[in-house]
Amino acid sequence: MSTNRQKSFLATLTFYGKPAAIISRSGNTVPVWGQANNGVADVLYFRCEGSTYTLYIRSEGDHFGRTIDRIDNFFTTSTTSDTTTFNIIDENGKILTLDDLDTDNEMIGLQTRSGKVLKTEFVWGNEPKRVMLEGQRILRFELKILERNVPYLSHPDEI
Repeated sequence: MSTNRQKSFLATLTFYGKPAAIISRSGNTVPVWGQANNGVADVLYFRCEGSTYTLYIRSEGDHFGRTIDRIDNFFTTSTTSDTTTFNIIDENGKILTLDDLDTDNEMIGLQTRSGKVLKTEFVWGNEPKRVMLEGQRILRFELKILERNVPYLSHPDEI
């Protein structure tokens, strides 16, 4: 059986042809998780705890080290220790870990630990889509694994 570190990894996500990142969007007072119109995805650290993952931002910048966390219907960044955790799921809703992902490029879904599948919204024009819980379309992400068996930054000797 793999350890939590062995099931932890660095990756980027893309949906509907655009990279996922923390973005500023008109109408939002805080940055939200959505499509990056600049073409640059946030590098995410998928930290495994059993079969759930906490998503940490590992891209340089204002959000480095923060987690992806839910605020109402949307997702933003947080520094709280009681953050939203996610399950990686396949197209049938089966919960996966890194052990189940055979290649470094996979199509996945994400759901909150409470079982709510991540969705997106319909938008008009070039406005970026946001990741949300109560959207109109279930999200299928293109996962690109950059590195496997990744430790916490503060605990590099973890096994």
